[in-house]
Amino acid sequence: MTIGSILLGVALAVLVGLVLARPLLQASREEQVRLSQRQLLLAEKEAILAQIRELDFDHDTGKMPDEIHQHQRTQLMSSAAAILKQIEELDGTATPAIAPAVNGVDGSGDVDDDIEAAIARMRQAPKVKTAPRPQPAAASGSGFCPQCGTPFDPGDKFCVSCGHKLRTKQAVR
Repeated sequence: MTIGSILLGVALAVLVGLVLARPLLQASREEQVRLSQRQLLLAEKEAILAQIRELDFDHDTGKMPDEIHQHQRTQLMSSAAAILKQIEELDGTATPAIAPAVNGVDGSGDVDDDIEAAIARMRQAPKVKTAPRPQPAAASGSGFCPQCGTPFDPGDKFCVSCGHKLRTKQAVR
C-alpha cells in the first residue's frame, strides 16, 4: 500500500465521520441564540445585583452619603427591572402591567420586590470562611477581630480583612 492510498482512506473516514456527526453537532440555531441571549441577560442581572450589594455595603460603612446612595441605587434598580422584564419576555412569561399607580409607584412593585428578594438571597448566601485563627493576647492599644483574628488599630471601626464591625469601647475611668 502506498502513502497516497492511506491518506485517501483517512480523508474518506474523516469525511464520513463528519457527515454522520453533523446532526449531533448542529443544534437549532434559534435555540442557541435564545439561550445565549438569556445567559447574557442573567449574567448582566447578577452583575447589577452585585453592584447594588456593594453600593449598600459602602453606604452602611459610611463611605457614601445618603443622597448619592439613593440616586445610584434607584438607577441600578431600574436597570435590574428592565433586565428582568427582558428575561420574562424572552421566556414568554411576561406579566401584564398593572394599570393603576399605587402610592406613586408605577406598577413595578413586584419587580422591585423580586430584586430586593434576590439581593437578600445573595446577602444570606453562605460565605466561604477560613478556620478562625487563634487570638493572641491583645497588644497595648490594639486588638484582634473577633471574626477572623486580624489585628486592628484602636481607631478602626471595621476589620480591614473581613469588614466585620468592631466594637471598640474605651474603658470609663
